[in-house]
Amino acid sequence: MSLEQASEIQRRMYDFIVNYMKSEGMPPTNREIGRELNIASTGHVDYHLTMLEKKGLISRQAKKSRGIKLTKQTHEGIPVMGTIAAGEPLDIFEGATDSVDVGHNFTDTENSYALVVRGRSMIEDHICDGDYVVIKRQETCQNGDIVVAVHMQEGVSGSATLKRFFQEKDHDRVRLQPANSELDPILIPKSVWDREWQIQGKVIAIFRQCISAA
Repeated sequence: MSLEQASEIQRRMYDFIVNYMKSEGMPPTNREIGRELNIASTGHVDYHLTMLEKKGLISRQAKKSRGIKLTKQTHEGIPVMGTIAAGEPLDIFEGATDSVDVGHNFTDTENSYALVVRGRSMIEDHICDGDYVVIKRQETCQNGDIVVAVHMQEGVSGSATLKRFFQEKDHDRVRLQPANSELDPILIPKSVWDREWQIQGKVIAIFRQCISAA
């Protein structure tokens, strides 16, 4: 289970544990957690720790004041899985050997990956050649989302493109809109879209930086 399924206080508790372990090199005690989150009852702290444990985010050693262990990696890196250029197949790297450092405030590293942008089709949305776009894995989107759309060929992933998605119900079609006034949109009849196209995720962040070893 993911941190998204935890309550707000459990997410705050988990973040404090992660940051405490990074800075102190050891887990906090229940009293230290309660003091940080303004929870007077250590029993209340223990309850939320039990919930985090049931969600698979931590494990605990019985009768040990600093017995919390993290069960998931807590680095802030997003794996770079490949490159995307308009109208070309997704170039997926064999294994994610590089990562993009997204910092402490990025909350959805577990369900995300990064792609290197090739080309200038989204330049007016400030997505430049060589930038890193962070993609949240999902098969649905809303009008205006920047998405990775893949044209399937006989059930196999074919050409992929990074565009803004618009469903034009008046015209019964999908428009994939580039952010480059020199380029025309891709117009796809709805029946063809449903049969041949697939959303593989939407852009949730853009980074312009060097990659680092994971």
